[in-house]
Formats: sequence, C-alpha cells, structure tokens
Amino acid sequence: MMLRALPRAAAGIAASLALQQTCQQSEDRLARWRKRWLGDTRGWELGKTVHPRLAEFEERLLPDKSARVLVPLAGQSHDVAHLAWRGHNVVAVEGVPAALDAFKATYGADEARRIAGHACDDYDGPDVASALATMHIVKIPAPEGGSKRLTWHAGDFLGNFSSPLVDAAFDRGGLVAVAPDDRETYAAVLKRLVRPGGRVLFVSVEHPPFEGGKLGPPHSIERAEVDRLFSADFDIEQLKREDRMPLEPSWRERGCDYFFETTYLLTRKETPVCDAAGRLMSLS
Repeated sequence: MMLRALPRAAAGIAASLALQQTCQQSEDRLARWRKRWLGDTRGWELGKTVHPRLAEFEERLLPDKSARVLVPLAGQSHDVAHLAWRGHNVVAVEGVPAALDAFKATYGADEARRIAGHACDDYDGPDVASALATMHIVKIPAPEGGSKRLTWHAGDFLGNFSSPLVDAAFDRGGLVAVAPDDRETYAAVLKRLVRPGGRVLFVSVEHPPFEGGKLGPPHSIERAEVDRLFSADFDIEQLKREDRMPLEPSWRERGCDYFFETTYLLTRKETPVCDAAGRLMSLS
C-alpha cells in the first residue's frame, strides 16, 4: 500500500511546488508593473480620450448594444469608462492597485456596497473564491446622469484570473506590454475566456529594437507571431496598418527608424471552450 501511495505523494509535492513557482512568477510580474506605475512611466495612457482604433472599429468589435467586454491590463484607461457608458458589461483586469484608485479619482467613481445582483452572480464552480477575492464592483457617474457599473479585478491576468465567458475583448496595450515569454500564456487566457463567435480587437505594434537593444515595452509583434499565437483558435483579419512615425516622432528618439501600429480583429472559432482545468464552460 505504501509503495502505491508514493507516486500520489510525489505528484502532490510536484503540484505544490509548481503552484508556488506560479505564485512567485505572478508576484514578480506585478512587482515590475507596480514599479513602472510608481515611476510614472505610463506613456500608453491617453487621458480622457477613447483609443482611436476602438473609436474606428467599435461596431466591428461590438455589433450588439450590450455585451460583456474584457479589458486586460486596463491601467486607468478611459476606454473602460467609455465602454461602460455605452451600456456594456465591462470586465477590467489590472494588477496595480493604484490604477483602480486613480480610475475612481479621475471619474468620480465609487465602489458599490453590495456585490450580489451584478456580474458576480455569473461566477460559479471552483473558481468563484479566487474570482470574488480580487473583484471590485465600481459605480461610475454617467455623462447623461445616473451611473453605470463595471467589474474590476485587481490581480494578475496571467495568473489565476477567472471570469464568465466574454463576448468581446479590447487589447490596446496588453499583449505588447508583457514579456515575450508570457505571450503564449496571455493568448491561452484569451482563448479560455472568449466565447465561440466572440471577438478581440487587438492593437499591435511593429518596430526594431529600441536604443541599447531594448525590445520593449511595447514589444514588437508582427503578423507571423499573431498567427502563431492565435490562428488555431481565432480567425484573424487585419483591419489597419499605419505608419506612426510622422505622428509620433518620439519613437525615433528611442532609436526606431520605423514604427507601425497594426490592428487585428480576432474572431473565436466555433469550438468548445474549457476552463484552466479542462472543464467545459457554460456559454450562457
């Protein structure tokens, strides 16, 4: 009996060590972004302006008037407020706690007193505890009066983040911000969370190494890499490719002789969607 138990014990120890390593990797990632945030090197923030590509392609991303929309690595993006004001059920994910404080201060937002009755009712199964542990329900004043609510997760998008399936996602500084070694994990999270037929508006950039050989962020992601990461699970359509050097000469100051912004629409293929443990997820 003891001999039979040894493999199970070894597997348990291995699983525990893997979990510890994953938690440490997650904390290291968040520590880097907190440092960057505190250092006020947030050139990706556009203030109270809707991202131009979201404004241009919003109808392609969101043909329905009310959808659950994921905004990974949200920062204090105005796009979160914009999508909520448009009537969408926004799920923002950001690992820097100060970002939520800044967002609330900028938009006069506050946290709802009661979670019940909002998006968390859709959370069920073994992931509910971790989901609720990082969840904030934020009430934001609407320009036309009244208020809108959105769900904000203060945690690591690449870690144990959990959410009901989403209809759409807007990535305008997420995948290009993470380390290249984390791209496959990032793509796997999108694959897990976007429902069949759901869409992702992904804004990528293409550039040579920056001065001193630094690769990013933002990191260059060309079409071949987009295909490698997403083509098995998403149909890929290039919507626009724009030379940003005439509009943003600061890239030349960082050592670039070209800098393109490329926008893709990724549509989730009609295949079953499973959670991180391989369980089939509900599409409701």
